[in-house]
Amino acid sequence: MNQKGVTLITTFIFLMTLSLMVVGFLVMATGERREVKGRIDMARTFWFAEAGLHKAQWMLLTPPGQGGGGMGYETPTGGVTESLDEGSYTFTVTKTANRRIVVSTGFYLDYKYTVRQEFTVN
Repeated sequence: MNQKGVTLITTFIFLMTLSLMVVGFLVMATGERREVKGRIDMARTFWFAEAGLHKAQWMLLTPPGQGGGGMGYETPTGGVTESLDEGSYTFTVTKTANRRIVVSTGFYLDYKYTVRQEFTVN
């Protein structure tokens, strides 16, 4: 085998190895980008759920004369749903003798996140 043939084969192997490395890095970068987007979307879903929780807290802590429902507030069956920008939340307020239980679920794209909080009434 002559020198030019060996050089050609060596160059070909080097370029193929380099190409495979570049493709591998591109695949990894694309996967990381997808993972980060998923985390951001899940965080948005969490904040939609938190918005519902805060709205329910406002309804409980604001007297009826000022637009709220007071500590006697209870949501209708199915809860209260509100849309915000690209997502939404649904919250329910359930009364027991000395507690108010708030459950809020945020929705964004295909994600869903639920938070719960209990208030003791004195």
